[in-house]
Amino acid sequence: MAGGPTAGALKASDLGALAALALGGAGQGGMDVSFTGLKRSLREAVAGDPLDALVVTVVGGAFLFYLAEKDDNPKCATYWDALVYVSTCLSVGYADVFARTDAGKAIATALMTIGPSLAAKALDDPARVRAEESAKALAVQQAMVDKLEAILVELRKGAHP
Repeated sequence: MAGGPTAGALKASDLGALAALALGGAGQGGMDVSFTGLKRSLREAVAGDPLDALVVTVVGGAFLFYLAEKDDNPKCATYWDALVYVSTCLSVGYADVFARTDAGKAIATALMTIGPSLAAKALDDPARVRAEESAKALAVQQAMVDKLEAILVELRKGAHP
């Protein structure tokens, strides 16, 4: 039966249990698993290397979507079907495939919510590169300020002979 539970399908409750297990392990490892801490961690990971974050999201999201949908969704017969679906969730969407299971709908919702912003940032420089460029620009600006202050000192000397 389409959309019904099957022995091999990943259920929404399975995803919840998996998330609880992951969060429990992260909490024991000293990670802040509060909502605020999780948001901060996600933002840091994406800023750290946006392209890596996008690749992990697409590959991992496709794997989870495939597990959730493979037994209930004839449009998701292979991992590659799931990969195409997930990649379109990150941008314009594609009306040929729809999630049929609760777990698939939850995965798709998460991907459609954060995917477009991940895709938009994918080709941005990693945070390390941006920090290095900012430090260089700040050093140039500081040199300019120092030079202007030196000029001001000389001008003041000339104004009061």
